[in-house]
Amino acid sequence: MKLTLASFTLLCCSLFATQPNVLVIIADDLGYADIGVHGGKQVPTPHIDALAASGVRCTNGYVSAPYCSPSRAGFLTGKAATRFGHEFNPHVGDEAKLGLPLDQRTIANVMHDAGYATALIGKWHQGFDEAHHPQSRGFDDYFGFLVGGHNFLLHKDAEPEFGSAHSHDMIYRGRELQHLDGYTTDLFTDEALGFISRHAAKPWFLYLAYNAVHTPLEIAEKLKSRIPASVTDENRRGYLSLLLGLDDAIGRITAELQANHPNTLVFFFSDNGGSGRKPFFAYNTGMNTPLRGDKGQTLEGGIRVPFFVSWPGKLPAGKTYDPAVSALDVLPTACAASEAKLPEGVEGINLLPHLNGEKAGAPHDLLAWRFGPQKAIRRGKWKLVDYRDMEAKTQSGWRLYDLEADIGETRDLAAKKPELVAELSNAWNDWNARNMAPKWHGSPNEDPTAPAKGVAKKKK
Repeated sequence: MKLTLASFTLLCCSLFATQPNVLVIIADDLGYADIGVHGGKQVPTPHIDALAASGVRCTNGYVSAPYCSPSRAGFLTGKAATRFGHEFNPHVGDEAKLGLPLDQRTIANVMHDAGYATALIGKWHQGFDEAHHPQSRGFDDYFGFLVGGHNFLLHKDAEPEFGSAHSHDMIYRGRELQHLDGYTTDLFTDEALGFISRHAAKPWFLYLAYNAVHTPLEIAEKLKSRIPASVTDENRRGYLSLLLGLDDAIGRITAELQANHPNTLVFFFSDNGGSGRKPFFAYNTGMNTPLRGDKGQTLEGGIRVPFFVSWPGKLPAGKTYDPAVSALDVLPTACAASEAKLPEGVEGINLLPHLNGEKAGAPHDLLAWRFGPQKAIRRGKWKLVDYRDMEAKTQSGWRLYDLEADIGETRDLAAKKPELVAELSNAWNDWNARNMAPKWHGSPNEDPTAPAKGVAKKKK
């Protein structure tokens, strides 16, 4: 019997039927309060809200760092990036040593070994030399930019510019520089849809890393008319335009999944909180209400983010889940869904039995953070935090908050509960004892405690 292309495709699909596709969508510096499902009203976000409603919205979803690169390193490895010295953005130092350490396996390595086609589309920010390139770290396909920030409005005749923190008109396909016109949010979505369609016959893992809503706050012409006239601040108008573009993109992706790829496990979260305070940390006007703090701080506004998990038929739709979860949980959850082999040393937890109601109790006994001099630990409803006032550059000392009663971290209970402060600070010290010193430091605008000694450069 002759095997036609159609029958071969059907056979392949049946062989991989039990393995879901896995899609991780990360927004960049998204304000907690700016999406409709969290009360945002300045612009509608119907597609992001629909994605939240299609699965489980984790009301206490955290990332493992309040800053772009270490947060992403945590998700990629399932470990706090402080375990392997990736505490700050890799902008300053020896190129060969900057980025996700080469001895760390990524979720792309794991999924590739499980038979998945793997791709990264968008922002990488885990190093920019050959050894740290995405295609050296488990991704079959790559389309995007290598550093922390990039312009949105591309011009194919523009002179590409590279800086270790921000590049301009330097989008790569694989390892080859592209010369493109267009809007990055749209281009990344086009590429994502192309990757998905090319791999209908086998399971795929896609890390879709939009640079929206990070600076620069560029406004695409097609979005101008949708920004409310009542918003007059130019920075805020730029931010809202990026959010509108991001929501449109999510709509295109989810429509394709619903139509043709229903067996897809989807994660959506931001890499850290919005950056709503000048002049630090790529100020973008992101609003984190009712959370206190911003990107770059261990207050809730820096580390607590929109966090949704959707898998039609496997996870309930329209559910909220209140126990604390972490982006560290993405890798072990994907491994459980795909039956991929879990790497050693992973700190995250398989969320599936918790989200579908099979397992009671919180996934984590505690979650902890370190970012330079800042630190935090959460156990149950209690959070102990030592944060930095970014404008005054002063340290708070340990503060204790009951997050169930005081989500905005306004009432410090440390003086009233010294035994709990001692217990949690000791737990943080135990957790921190397994961390290592940072392998590099950020620039003065990133970490005021670590002056830069130079900025890495790269030839085009």
